[in-house]
Amino acid sequence: MAERAPFHPDDGRLRYVGLATVVFPDGREVLVTSSPVLRYDPNRTDIRESDRDSTWAGSITLVDKASTLDLFDAAPGLLRMPDGRASEFMATGGPQTSGCSGIGPAPFGPG
Repeated sequence: MAERAPFHPDDGRLRYVGLATVVFPDGREVLVTSSPVLRYDPNRTDIRESDRDSTWAGSITLVDKASTLDLFDAAPGLLRMPDGRASEFMATGGPQTSGCSGIGPAPFGPG
């Protein structure tokens, strides 16, 4: 069997892969695995402030496969990292797995 390519290529971009919490507009919370990536390079010196306001995108997947929640209903939702940082996002699919596009600064990476 051929070796499978890594899920995330080593492209040098800052990303987070791990557990997070999605907070729905009505306050419900659900545990997800999250895989967002920064869209810009924080080491560049010519970053405009507007670059920091639409900085991240990725995917989220419900941890509880028996959950009846639909991630698409988290639009806009809040993605909260284990360290407490959070940012709004728009869900782009559902119910169990969704793409997400960040609204505002990324809740991971350089603080």
